[in-house]
Amino acid sequence: MADTNGQRDPDRETVSGRDFAGEHVRIDGKHFEDCTFDSCRLIYSGGTPPNFVGCDFAAPHFAFEGAAQSTVQLMSAIYNGIDERIIEKTFDQIRKGFGEA
Repeated sequence: MADTNGQRDPDRETVSGRDFAGEHVRIDGKHFEDCTFDSCRLIYSGGTPPNFVGCDFAAPHFAFEGAAQSTVQLMSAIYNGIDERIIEKTFDQIRKGFGEA
């Protein structure tokens, strides 16, 4: 399956045309295309980032585990204990887009 740049990405498993409702869905290393997520818990652990193409989301909840959870905890500690401007600048970079990792 092609990634967002039209190149085949062997690191991602393709999930196409699935309807998920009220499920816990592990999203690391996946390419979701034309899927729907209704009231799902989308779990990211810090592995290969997922792709979502043509997907619909209704009341999603993102959860972080493992390395991803550690990153969020570090960002929270920086925001609340060191200098919130560091994290705000990081969010500005996120809004602009980091590009390919």
